[in-house]
Amino acid sequence: MDAARALRSMPANLTDETRVLARLDGRMANVPVSSALGSFAVESALPVRAFFSWPGKRNYEGLWWSSTMRSHVGFESLLERDFLLGADHDRGIVAVSSQPFVFLWPRGTEGARWHVPDFFVRLRDGTGRVIDVKPAGRVRSAQHQFDLTRTGCVAAGWDYEVFTGLAERQAANLRWLAGYRQDRFAPDEATAAVLANSFAPGASLAAGVRRAARVLGTDSGIVHAQVLHLLFAGVLNVELDVPLSQDSAVCPASTPRAGVGREAGAWKAAS
Repeated sequence: MDAARALRSMPANLTDETRVLARLDGRMANVPVSSALGSFAVESALPVRAFFSWPGKRNYEGLWWSSTMRSHVGFESLLERDFLLGADHDRGIVAVSSQPFVFLWPRGTEGARWHVPDFFVRLRDGTGRVIDVKPAGRVRSAQHQFDLTRTGCVAAGWDYEVFTGLAERQAANLRWLAGYRQDRFAPDEATAAVLANSFAPGASLAAGVRRAARVLGTDSGIVHAQVLHLLFAGVLNVELDVPLSQDSAVCPASTPRAGVGREAGAWKAAS
């Protein structure tokens, strides 16, 4: 097996234990599921499975530039892209990997041989979370697979959740703000402090931008872009469940941090 390449087919598990395959540190790790997996940096794993495409394929696949990872992360559907959008904005997530490993179920497992979860995220508190992405209307049909995956995650000491999508208005707002997540819109530390101080509790987006532009002596268009970057980063807060406008109330986040900050995303747990 060439450890440097993603798998195009999954090997059979001839043992009576669940095993995990992951591309880590330039090799293909093949280990049984246990609490020892907690020491594996799965958030740094390369995709274990090759991304396939063919004429007429219904899913839209591509690469998302992740402001969390400072690199591109693969997705295989627009719903997976929305997960990455929310993960970038979620302040509790500090790293994410796509197609991070494969669960090889014990031989003889009814109805399934293996499963590649869609994402693995590392949380701020150091814990890991495995994510499967599925439209809400298809969760029930995949429940057996989800149950097996949840059991494997519990044995490994990972959380497990199924993402079914962001709320429509939240998704629309985040997609717009995400256009300003790139570094070219990021203010330096001193400028960010002025921007945060320009938004007194209840100040509108327009009022805060005008105030900051006067203090900085900078074009309001540049300041506006920097504010939108900080809104996506979570350094500034705004209500995302209603349409954003120049009248939207903006305030500093209660616990800002250096680099990319995040608001809580929309997570759906499989029942």
